[in-house]
Amino acid sequence: MPDHDLAELTDVVHHAGSRRILEVSKLTLARGRHGLLLGPSGSGKTTLLHALAGLLVPDQGSLLLLGNDLRSIGDVGRDRLRADHVGIVFQQLHLIAAVSVADNLRLARRLAGKGPDEQAIMDLLARVGLADRAGTLPADLSQGERQRVAVARALVNQPSLLLADEPTSALDDANCDAVIDLLLEQADLSGVTLLVATHDRRLTARLPVLLELARPVERAA
Repeated sequence: MPDHDLAELTDVVHHAGSRRILEVSKLTLARGRHGLLLGPSGSGKTTLLHALAGLLVPDQGSLLLLGNDLRSIGDVGRDRLRADHVGIVFQQLHLIAAVSVADNLRLARRLAGKGPDEQAIMDLLARVGLADRAGTLPADLSQGERQRVAVARALVNQPSLLLADEPTSALDDANCDAVIDLLLEQADLSGVTLLVATHDRRLTARLPVLLELARPVERAA
């Protein structure tokens, strides 16, 4: 196993047009160290997750993932690194409505350029309590079941890093606990580092805050 950290960001800045939406002076993510990106809406949490996943390239700064410079490896390199090493649970789950639960996982493997692995898919669905729902369409699942599918899909390609964007937003305390239990359990079973972006301070009782973001303040030129 390489001795470098899983991810390291230094002096990262990103803009939407002329507006600064993200500013991070330093973040180091060690392998196996689960944690939170904490901050209010508009502080850049989702932007930072997208940068870590190689979905966008920050305007400034250094961003390393598994020792790879995400600013210099190009779109193809970022796509390959994400497919091989990053799983994402989006705030809006983005399950494919027209296909079954199992087919959502099969499609995730296909889009990552990986061959079918029926045993891995069924094992994951069993782990999240959905083995008997493999042939079900997402619309016929409860919200909690859909979230379990999204977690299984994020893990199906055996990533090194699992990113979750506001997974407990608008949930009551019992469901908040259930979701974070699910994420932590599955991350540990898969040997994956979990990073949760949230404004939900209830989660600070479950995970350490690795970085707290504030809304970026524009500086005079």
